[in-house]
Amino acid sequence: MKAPLPDDEAARLAALRDAQVLDTLPEEDFDDIALLASEICGTPMGLVSLVDENRQWFKAKVGIDIDETHRDISFCGHAVRGHELLEVRDATIDPRFSDNPMVLGDTSIRFYAGAPVVLDGTHSVGTVCVIDNRPRELTAAQRRALRSLARHASVQLELRRYARHAGEIADRLRQLDRMKDSFLATVSHELRTPLSSIRGYLEMLLEDEFDAETSQRFLGVMQRNSDRLLRLIDDLLTVARLNDVGMELELAELDLAELAHQVTASCRPLAEHREVKLRDRTSCPVPARGDAKRLQQALNHLIVNAIKFTAPGGEIMVTSTAGAEPELLITDTGVGIPANELPHVFDRFFRSAAADTMAAPGPGLGLAIVRSILDAHHGSIHLESEPGTGTTVRLTLPHP
Repeated sequence: MKAPLPDDEAARLAALRDAQVLDTLPEEDFDDIALLASEICGTPMGLVSLVDENRQWFKAKVGIDIDETHRDISFCGHAVRGHELLEVRDATIDPRFSDNPMVLGDTSIRFYAGAPVVLDGTHSVGTVCVIDNRPRELTAAQRRALRSLARHASVQLELRRYARHAGEIADRLRQLDRMKDSFLATVSHELRTPLSSIRGYLEMLLEDEFDAETSQRFLGVMQRNSDRLLRLIDDLLTVARLNDVGMELELAELDLAELAHQVTASCRPLAEHREVKLRDRTSCPVPARGDAKRLQQALNHLIVNAIKFTAPGGEIMVTSTAGAEPELLITDTGVGIPANELPHVFDRFFRSAAADTMAAPGPGLGLAIVRSILDAHHGSIHLESEPGTGTTVRLTLPHP
């Protein structure tokens, strides 16, 4: 008789998988449990058995050569339906097992007793069990011992899981510590570089007399560095607010194409300075509903990013559509992004290898902020890229 599935089958299997013990090599701790179970109960066979979707697999075994059996014919499949010890004194007269191949075949199982191995105090993932080829009955002391050994097996699995999780947490903390150091160094550099530039040009303007054209050029450099500082401070404040209260939006009806046109116009001086062609193809209105200031911030990040990673002579195209959803596309002919970096580009403080190679400014917050802005609008952002060919960013908002 095939055992009905436990009520917590999905959660039970999840707990078993999280233990990451299936199909692992023998371990002395579990081997000792199987041996003790066999010796204490006086049976020729002792097992630590784990039951997954289709099979029972033996983590430890005494007196049996096979490594697993199909779940449909397993005794343990019945035992994991609860937390109580299952004892079958004579399988030949038990209607659940009398026609079982393990009873009728060469294995000739007559007696079975299994105590569930329980994880999280809730999910029975297997058993510590004993088997004999003749009918019998455990004593009260043997039943207590079998339950105790099952609890010991549970503890071993929990310790394995906790040790792995602790290792993962330690690795994550080390990674965060490295990210913090990198972030502090990057932000320090990002602040000092434009400030040093502004201070240097101010000192020259104050100490010497320059013609109007030179003075204007100096002031232009100072303005660009001031804008760079303001963007960095705005990004840091945005991230801080996201950590504290999330993103608050002031929603209103707007034209996404006009918004893109304004941002493109504001970024054109930077593109010209970098000798990059910035083309605006957003002539048709694209009605949308959103926070104009936040969306401008997102678009500015995307276009500035495209400019930073497009070589002189390259091109950036901004286009829009007003189909089922308001949509903008920003396509560049820049350096592109390797496939292994694509899953991380929206992570906070992530800087690509190209950013470090090209000494591109920025602490790695821009795309993370863009994603947060789009998420707050219930919109989406998708990025496709090919190294050496360029990148396309697709930004969509819900229909107003």
